[in-house]
Amino acid sequence: MFSKASAFAAALALSAATLAPVAASAEKTMRMAIWLPTQLVFAEPTVMFVDHVNEVGKGVLQINLVGPDAIPGPEQSNALRTGLLDMATLPPGLYKQQVPLGNAQDISDMTVAEQKANGAYDYMREMTKEQLGAYILTTYGDGVPFHIYADKEISSLEDLKGLRLRGSPIYNAFFSSLGISSTSTSASETYTALERGVVNGVGWPLWGVHDLGWEKFIKTRVDPGFYNVTINILVNEKVWEGLTDEERKVLEDAAAWLDAEMPAFNADKNEMNLKIQADAGIVSFDAGPDLPKQAADIYWGEMAKIDAEGTAKLRALFQK
Repeated sequence: MFSKASAFAAALALSAATLAPVAASAEKTMRMAIWLPTQLVFAEPTVMFVDHVNEVGKGVLQINLVGPDAIPGPEQSNALRTGLLDMATLPPGLYKQQVPLGNAQDISDMTVAEQKANGAYDYMREMTKEQLGAYILTTYGDGVPFHIYADKEISSLEDLKGLRLRGSPIYNAFFSSLGISSTSTSASETYTALERGVVNGVGWPLWGVHDLGWEKFIKTRVDPGFYNVTINILVNEKVWEGLTDEERKVLEDAAAWLDAEMPAFNADKNEMNLKIQADAGIVSFDAGPDLPKQAADIYWGEMAKIDAEGTAKLRALFQK
């Protein structure tokens, strides 16, 4: 016959056994950041991804998305690496300090599907895990080129010489080869810089010129576009490895869903942005078909200065 103490101990054990499965299946919330305000066009796919996860992952996994107002964009890669963030959406240029050759994704002339087929994508995944401590869940931006935009009419590349443009590290060497000087003015300060004539234009992708109001000052877009927008959705490696199979499946299925949505999304956005620019009076100057290769060759050369052997390996994988 049980004593009262034995009966109480048994009751506690039964309660623990009953409650344990409930605790194990508690909904997990992940903290995620994106480097730019969520209302801008390049954030839209991330917002779509998060909304999809939060819909299909109810009871299993949810994502709390914050923007640069919570953690400034340049600080997000380190926050991801150290585990302050579980996830982040970043272009490789924003974690170049940790992954110096990550821009191979930007200058590749291959689609992400082609990169996955030939092993390039998996190679970059491993590099990013080793150097940043983060797993590339998926990538968007495929088929969205970079451009040069000027506040004057352009009839030849010679007309670009002497201009001062808002750029970023991936533009700088190419700008220099064209006789353009560049400044790293932040996107938020570029409107004022254009308005005051501090810069004569911008280096920027096809999307989003009008989001920032820059179309008021731009007269010419140099075509064809070059490079390729690369935006990675990343998960802290330790967090990724610590997910349950069910939690990981929510993220993997949502990534596959986003991948399927992107071709039509990109085509619509490309068409819409070209029309908006045309309606704003921005005209196209055709610099000829060699421009994309010229831009890529110059940046491959810049990467080789960092690590010649590593760059050669990446170029063999990421260039047709």
